[in-house]
Amino acid sequence: MSIVVVGVNHRTAPIELLERLSISQEKLTKALHQLDNCEHVLEGAILSTCNRVEVYAVVSRFHGGAQDLKNFLSEFCHVPPEDFTDRAYTYHDEGALKHLFRVAAGIDSMVVGESEILGQVRRAFQIAQEEGMVHRVLGAAGRRAQRVGKRARTETAIGRNPVSVSSAAVELARRAFGAGDLSDKSVAIVGAGKMGGLAARALRTAGADRVTVVNRSEERAEALAKEFGAEALPLDDLPRVLSEADIVISSTTAPQTVIDRSLVEASLTARSKAPLFMVDIAVPRDVDPDVGDLDGVVLRDIDDLKGVVEVNRESRLGEVSAIEEIIASELEHFLAWERSTEMDPRIVGLLARANESEIEEIERLLRGHFGLDDEPAP
Repeated sequence: MSIVVVGVNHRTAPIELLERLSISQEKLTKALHQLDNCEHVLEGAILSTCNRVEVYAVVSRFHGGAQDLKNFLSEFCHVPPEDFTDRAYTYHDEGALKHLFRVAAGIDSMVVGESEILGQVRRAFQIAQEEGMVHRVLGAAGRRAQRVGKRARTETAIGRNPVSVSSAAVELARRAFGAGDLSDKSVAIVGAGKMGGLAARALRTAGADRVTVVNRSEERAEALAKEFGAEALPLDDLPRVLSEADIVISSTTAPQTVIDRSLVEASLTARSKAPLFMVDIAVPRDVDPDVGDLDGVVLRDIDDLKGVVEVNRESRLGEVSAIEEIIASELEHFLAWERSTEMDPRIVGLLARANESEIEEIERLLRGHFGLDDEPAP
């Protein structure tokens, strides 16, 4: 039995491929059920964010299980294997656990120390557990990863002055206009989710005081706008917003483009000024890439943020070594726990039939029996 992860991220794949392999929240339950049908998969969880798509699994056989995960991504996302396998990474056992811990700690992110990833890991494992795909081993791995993430943020300075993809997008816009702040710019945020909220916060820090929030749900747009003193508008008003804004930051969770070429082209005729600077931080993308070919429009996406975050990366590299020590310590504890519960097939059978509180008690007794420190189960 092995723990395996197969995935692609911002370092191994361009936005076009991440977009094709992304699995939306709406499709996650269906994806988990399809993953459950794979021959060698015993447990599984899927992490799909704006800069990574990863499938974690406990498998009965390493090689067969790893191939199952690649086949799953290909079939569920309708992407031929030859389009992504040379860009995908595969880790197993200690390597898979270490990768998961690094992801949760925020040191494998495009923006080192980003604030969103720990919550995304937590939700991914929670949803998989609710769908009956996370049990003893992967459940313990997920809990241990969250512990690593929390320790990284409380015991090091990686979480000080938190940054995000959204704040990097705002910085990209500020640089584009060569401005010390954005106080004289009209800004539109398309999408009122977590990313939109982070963008609003970063815009306020950058001095923007003319901000409009556009969202399909007017209620969510109004809630976000109220929090940051912005104006809220329905998605139907997007043509007018595009004709008036200097900067547009789009971050919806829509499965297809929200802003197409014809919509932007029509808005340009009504504009009294140029250029229109757009940053699309959604995966799949909100803005049709062809929009970038229009005169008077500058379009940037996730790939364009990489240059912006290098400064952030350099400033935070000093914290990474301390986090790697946390990861090594937590990995050692997890592996010791795993060995203690796999000594006897009878123990495995007992654990399989136990509920969560009984599992913790059994594992506490095992730790005492094998001379391990009496800390909570992973």
